[in-house]
Amino acid sequence: MTFDYSRLTATCAVESPDEAVTLPPEAYVSDELYAAEVDRIFKRGWIPLCRVEQVATPGSYYSIDVLGVPLVVTRDRHSEIRVLSRNCTHRWMEVCSGAGEANVLQCPYHLWSFGLDGHLAGAPEMKKSPGFDRNDYPLRKFRHEVWKGFVMVNFDGKADSLASQYAALDAIVDPYDLENYQTVEQTDWGVCDWDWKIMVDNFMECYHHMGPHRGSLEERFPASLSFTGEVGDYFTTMWSQQKPEYPADPPFLSPGADTLTAQHKDRSLIFIGYPLLQIAMGPAYMYWLKVLPLGAGKIELQLDICMSPASLAAPDVEARRSELVKLICDIHREDLDVCAAVQRAVRAGVTSTGRLSHLERPLWEFYRYLGRELGLLNPTTTLATAGCP
Repeated sequence: MTFDYSRLTATCAVESPDEAVTLPPEAYVSDELYAAEVDRIFKRGWIPLCRVEQVATPGSYYSIDVLGVPLVVTRDRHSEIRVLSRNCTHRWMEVCSGAGEANVLQCPYHLWSFGLDGHLAGAPEMKKSPGFDRNDYPLRKFRHEVWKGFVMVNFDGKADSLASQYAALDAIVDPYDLENYQTVEQTDWGVCDWDWKIMVDNFMECYHHMGPHRGSLEERFPASLSFTGEVGDYFTTMWSQQKPEYPADPPFLSPGADTLTAQHKDRSLIFIGYPLLQIAMGPAYMYWLKVLPLGAGKIELQLDICMSPASLAAPDVEARRSELVKLICDIHREDLDVCAAVQRAVRAGVTSTGRLSHLERPLWEFYRYLGRELGLLNPTTTLATAGCP
């Protein structure tokens, strides 16, 4: 069935958050729309791969598949981070999997080996092939940048720099010292049967605290006290405010960096760097969702939890870590149930567009972003030239 872009355009074109509505349900199940998202959003944008501490030392590597592309993040012997293809340049077998440390990445098929900077270090018996030059066969390199400790890849190599896209976001995040937070737990939720946009919808509003999180977050961080912060073309921020009668205590709100203000210390910052960098953080913690789209209505999901330098220096760090991990994982189990239920509803084909609350303004910002990137809001761009029939 051909996707009806007019309904999606109508949602994205709503000019006031006071009149915002949901995406049409079919936007979460359309293979045709997903193909356009891959072409115009994911390949043109910045996708988070890992944290720098996951390739902390020379010789470290971290494998990840994104949009079906086998990648490896490495730190070479000069301590430079690289993002490389995992496919051997001989006959395309993957040269590594998982994560670890190695002097070279060796293809198990014909034993071609590559340095962690991507150069071809060894190719058995190829000296007998006339004209063969190892310099002609490095692993493919992909453009990457590091932002606040996140290694990000841009597939088409044409995106504006992260310094440009996140310039205003930097000023908000800088006081936290985010680049020095350290990963303390990774929870792999595996393949999940819901669309990447449902994950963003759920992440970027606290309105649902009163529902699935009524026993975990609502009492302390009530939906009614949440509010939208600064926004830009490539990011949206939101604040989850703690009730004033609660102390700023562990594991979420203390201890924190000396650069944080009193306002930072009684609230959590939630933001998305479009399209997929989803982060919730406070003075003592940060977690991010590694959302890897697999198709319309399907993602691979990992939850990574980090602690601030001040928390890691606390004498009771292990107790703090255990409490933090349990709380965040329990909260996200509540979210997973909701996301699965929403996807089942849109698959059934009997739902319609809904009205958004004032507490869901970040979703309106997200839909405006989708409209811009898909070419739906540019009056000089037709749906056909936007890659849409």
